[in-house]
Amino acid sequence: MVMVMAMALLSGCDNKSADFSPQMKNYAYLYQFEAIPGNVKSTHQRLFSADGTPLFDVDIAFDQQGCVTHVKSIDKAGEITEVTRSGEQLTGTENGQDVVVTLNKQCAVIKKVTPTMAVDIAYNAQGWVDQISSPASDVKFHLTYNKAGDMTLLSIMKGDETLSRASAVHDADVKKISDVITTVQRNNQSKTVSTHCKYKNDVPYYCDTLTTDADGKLIDKQYGTIEVTYY
Repeated sequence: MVMVMAMALLSGCDNKSADFSPQMKNYAYLYQFEAIPGNVKSTHQRLFSADGTPLFDVDIAFDQQGCVTHVKSIDKAGEITEVTRSGEQLTGTENGQDVVVTLNKQCAVIKKVTPTMAVDIAYNAQGWVDQISSPASDVKFHLTYNKAGDMTLLSIMKGDETLSRASAVHDADVKKISDVITTVQRNNQSKTVSTHCKYKNDVPYYCDTLTTDADGKLIDKQYGTIEVTYY
């Protein structure tokens, strides 16, 4: 699970200086979708392989204050996560298990508990996700941001050992809020993941993601679609 999450966290959801609800980018990191600016009511996002095979499908809804109210996601294997908010919790199922997600007063996700795992989410002084960890594991995710609030580095650590590093460079055009090039280093190997999107009114609606190896050879191609409704 830890390594599967790594690329999702740096997949283009750090969206520069656009006007986002307070927790939007944090939700995007944790639930693996592109953060959308504005007073968003819901977003439905899908990821496909080059031949059209579904890889990931997520539908997420928010209240008028930007607090998440419902999430449903389906991964490539058909595993479903679905939670609905009641008070300061999101409850439902994750991969066939009961799950309880705890929110704080700012509606930020601070803990997730299933019968087999507990995950803690910590935040920095600016309110961005800073660390993701589990009491049952010595593996931790550490997230680093630039002054503009864009996530630029994801380090996966096991004690003092770095298992993986993913560094992100965002497009110089601030209106291209989801365009990002990420370099991943793991086991003395590296690959580059480039996401380039099409926009309408400065909001992405379609993205191509290309993965190349250290020699620049294309090893994977994916595309995604993004639908949004607003209040």
